[in-house]
Amino acid sequence: MTDTHNTDRPRAYSYVRFSTPEQAKGDSFRRQTEAAARYAATHGLMLDDKFSFHDLGMSAFQGRNKAEGMLGEFLSFVRSGDIAKGSYLLVENLDRVSRENALDALDTLKDIAKAGITVVTLNDGREYTHESLRRNPIDLMVAVMMFMRANEESETKARRLKEAWAAKRTKAMSEGRPMTRLCPGWLRLREDKSGYDPIGEREAIVRQVFAWTLEGKGQHWIADTLNREGVPVFGRGVMWHRSYIKKMLADPSTVGRYTPHRKVNGRRIPETPVEGYFPAVVDMAVWERVQALGSGRSSSTADALQNILAGLASCPLCGATMTRMNKGKRSRPSFVCVRAKGGLCRPYKSVPVEDVQDAIQGNAYRFDVELPSADAELEVERSRLQAAIGGIEDAIDKIVEAVGRAGHSQALLDRLALLEADKDNHNDQLDQVEREIAAALTHRTQNTVGRLVEALEADDVGTANVQLRSLFNTTVVDWRSGNLTFHWRHVPDETIEVMFAWPAEDTAE
Repeated sequence: MTDTHNTDRPRAYSYVRFSTPEQAKGDSFRRQTEAAARYAATHGLMLDDKFSFHDLGMSAFQGRNKAEGMLGEFLSFVRSGDIAKGSYLLVENLDRVSRENALDALDTLKDIAKAGITVVTLNDGREYTHESLRRNPIDLMVAVMMFMRANEESETKARRLKEAWAAKRTKAMSEGRPMTRLCPGWLRLREDKSGYDPIGEREAIVRQVFAWTLEGKGQHWIADTLNREGVPVFGRGVMWHRSYIKKMLADPSTVGRYTPHRKVNGRRIPETPVEGYFPAVVDMAVWERVQALGSGRSSSTADALQNILAGLASCPLCGATMTRMNKGKRSRPSFVCVRAKGGLCRPYKSVPVEDVQDAIQGNAYRFDVELPSADAELEVERSRLQAAIGGIEDAIDKIVEAVGRAGHSQALLDRLALLEADKDNHNDQLDQVEREIAAALTHRTQNTVGRLVEALEADDVGTANVQLRSLFNTTVVDWRSGNLTFHWRHVPDETIEVMFAWPAEDTAE
């Protein structure tokens, strides 16, 4: 047991690290902690029980345990004086401290020793101090050799892992075989590992999120609605957040696409996407419309240059996308329902693109005079978030007071960390709402309409398309009445109707 009464003895601090979560299931943690306790007892040290320095499942290959982990925390406590000079750091081996290249790893050891800390390797009982590293060439040589061997082992593992993943990627691209058990939250790996299957109720949620987005619902609204309805989150979270909705809407795996990555100098570099790797849970047409809404860019640049309603035009009968079609040099480019092209929507009608574009150019002023009022939901959302942040801050104050009374308490610190993370998430949401309010819907739309009018007057179809998608959710091209019905993105219940030249060319087929 730790002796907490004799304060004259030097204090020793145990540092436990292993690289993979799987090692936590084995004997690594017990072996390292028991070895530290034996050394402290044998050498008259008082093993500290106030601070815990454990980097479990964290690699030292790139120095993360120093930059992000508890080894860095140990050094900060030494610098602040919370850990006194003359103390001991007990590690199983030098490779627990660092697996970087020998030069960088030696710098880490020297930083600890310079701070007045003796580093003890428990496997051989060797002590490293600033003085021994300066004056004892054997200690320096042993440290360098240990770091070289550790780094070489990690380099070999990294190379083999890279080769194994390259082989998996090749197999995935050629045979469609899964590379890993990991997959989006709405899918699961089959028992025979031959592929992935959608999880029924989660698949429905993903589709609903995309549908709500196309209806003009914001990410805050979607997250709050799922929380209010008690829809379970995908994974270990306790509630839905806007950030997860945002990631889901931008995730190409919803349409079956997987993009492998490789690391180059610590950066993740995307490689060639694998189409059809995952089962698609969202139609491609829906995906492209949502991406157009989110990015403010056309889902197809070439199409946007020629199609003023790219990503917006929809069929008045079935609601499917209407795409631009050109049958040849002698025909006029026309809008046609994608389902009608396959015989799934009748009757087949084509609407000349030129007639639609002329109507939009001739009625640009109406977008300005028929602006909807600012979205009152934003004000309600701001008030809700401000109240929630206030409640979290009160809870944080109470935790801080409790820590002040009770001293170091891991349970209280863990609770404090959760509250801080929750506060950060709410602040992110509030910042987004504030930005939307700061550029209030009416003012933002006026500016966008101004850019739209300029683009239309300059016959800049591509820019006009971008501005239209910033303003509207969909545009119904109704060949039955000769109406274009524009649905505002942020106010779905309000529309603008524009007449176009119909039936200038009735092309029923």
